[in-house]
Amino acid sequence: MRHHNTHDAYLITLSNVWNRYEHRSSPRGLPIREIANYYFEVINPTAEPIQTMSDSRNEVIASYTKKELDLYRSCSNRVEDFAQASKFWEKIANPDGTINSAYGYLIWENESMGSDKFSQKAHWSDRLLGSKVEKLTPWEWCVRSLKDDKDSRQAIMKFLLPEHLYLGNKDVTCTTHGVWSIRDDKLNLSIVMRSNDVVKGLAFDLPFFCSLMDTMLHQLSFTYPNLQKGRYSHFVHSMHAYEKDEKVILEMLGKS
Repeated sequence: MRHHNTHDAYLITLSNVWNRYEHRSSPRGLPIREIANYYFEVINPTAEPIQTMSDSRNEVIASYTKKELDLYRSCSNRVEDFAQASKFWEKIANPDGTINSAYGYLIWENESMGSDKFSQKAHWSDRLLGSKVEKLTPWEWCVRSLKDDKDSRQAIMKFLLPEHLYLGNKDVTCTTHGVWSIRDDKLNLSIVMRSNDVVKGLAFDLPFFCSLMDTMLHQLSFTYPNLQKGRYSHFVHSMHAYEKDEKVILEMLGKS
């Protein structure tokens, strides 16, 4: 599906999942309505908070969107920081007090890209000293890929890591990866998610991912002065809504 803006994309997705769902299941005993392999594009993506048909819900969305953006930009992955935005994070933290789904930490802080076996040494001084090989954050990898080759298909931004997949983990990162591309002087971003809760996930994910487009566009503007913002694409293996959220869903759709 192709939408003019993020608000339309959100409301139509919400309506589709609630009213035109493909499956009803109960992961962890919680009933959901679900559409598998859901995809949409936004032609004019913006990072502003999502607007629905409910003024009261819009206030909640705007408030938490800002809190979450600030958290991600801080690059923290500590539960005590995330709990200031919502106590929910305390329920899914790792035993060491870290959060797996700390998106800012994952893409801007954690040097998860590179090969210990094959990567080159970082700098000439490191080569002389026999220091460690160069490791990059996912963001650094994408910036470098796009600067080295404007037509690159390798600008992959990883979120879900192998260490997130352990038995007993309550926070298996929902976003698997993003892919950046430049085509016809337009910067595009495609995000792939294993799972997305329309109410408590997508409403906040969309502004964050679109804000990344603004940040990347600024960072590449010195290399490509004619570059403009392109399209945002969103693919989810399980787009779903929890039936316990029926009241707020109907309010957002203007049907309460």
